[in-house]
Amino acid sequence: MPGRCASGRQSGASAPGSDSMIFLSLLLMMISMVQVPAQPPSRSGENLVARFNRAVELQQRGNLAEAVAEYRLVIRRKPDYLEAHANLGVVLARLGRYAEAVNAYESALRLAPAMVPIRFNLAIAHYRAGQHPKAIIVLDQVLREQPNALPARQLQGLALSALGRDEEAIARLAPTIDQGPPDAAVLYSLGLAYLRLGRAGFRDILQRLAALPAGKPALHLLQGQAFLRDRDYEQALEELRAAATLSEDLPRLHFSLGVAHSMLGQNRDALAALRVAVARNPLDTPAWYYLADACEKDGNLAEATQFVGKSLALDPQSPDSNGLLGRILLKQGRLAEAVTRLEFAVAAKKSDQELRYALARAYQQLGRRDDAAREFAEVRRLKEEQLRKDREVTPK
Repeated sequence: MPGRCASGRQSGASAPGSDSMIFLSLLLMMISMVQVPAQPPSRSGENLVARFNRAVELQQRGNLAEAVAEYRLVIRRKPDYLEAHANLGVVLARLGRYAEAVNAYESALRLAPAMVPIRFNLAIAHYRAGQHPKAIIVLDQVLREQPNALPARQLQGLALSALGRDEEAIARLAPTIDQGPPDAAVLYSLGLAYLRLGRAGFRDILQRLAALPAGKPALHLLQGQAFLRDRDYEQALEELRAAATLSEDLPRLHFSLGVAHSMLGQNRDALAALRVAVARNPLDTPAWYYLADACEKDGNLAEATQFVGKSLALDPQSPDSNGLLGRILLKQGRLAEAVTRLEFAVAAKKSDQELRYALARAYQQLGRRDDAAREFAEVRRLKEEQLRKDREVTPK
């Protein structure tokens, strides 16, 4: 008889180190796998079906590591066993082993390119691994086959928001929020896009989250990020702590906590939060930058160099990361290297007083007096301009 198919449930339980919303209901998708073709009535074929069925039973009982071993044994004996590849991907994703899950799903798709549910699971694996550009590409393929697939449209909106492609995220998410049950993750990502673009829809999203029992963690997180934008760091910290009390497993929570602590001069707390952020998402470029910055402020130049290197590996053109590395090199006495990095950063951020001051000091220590004088003069001009602007907005 054909082997049984485990229902391909994408678990909402977050694996250690993940940075996903526990209330992201659209990731709790059931997929119906194709039936396995009938096996030949040989003894070896019957044994293979029995192995597959044992893997299914282990998966359903939650014995996931054992299920992985059984599925892999089946695949070694029959490399074209579609359901074994597909179910292996589901189990690996539930274990948080997303790179391996991607490989399993891709193997299944090579056997059955038209299986849209498997392709959607592949997109989920990319998304959960923090590989948002890849998730978007796969979801484009899903939506070509099923243009009205609500979960695919929403997941693509979440991935676009995670990449800061806010206009596209709004275009994808805004039409969906009244098309199905309210989803806190969708509302959060849409609200974050509105916040970053300064759109009026932000307040409506806050009201929707407040009315949703599962939305309270996202509500506090989003309000905390709004206070961060407005540089009200104490209020931001209060909201972010309230979010953390309700759920530690929120996107950008630990990064946001790290930034708030850093801006308040609470360097030890900033370091702790940012270490969690990069552990949960090693592809988080800003988190690596802020972690390196906190280490540099703490006098730990070795780790600061290591962490800013991680940031630059992900985004070599970042003026912030190049500027930070320049400051570290300056402290280490590596002046020529420091100048190269600082000049790159200043070219992109001409009004950054801190970067220009560091560049002036590097020139000065290299004996480049005219260059140093020019930069010091520019720092004074920028300070005077900022002072004038501050006086203009100060109530009389």
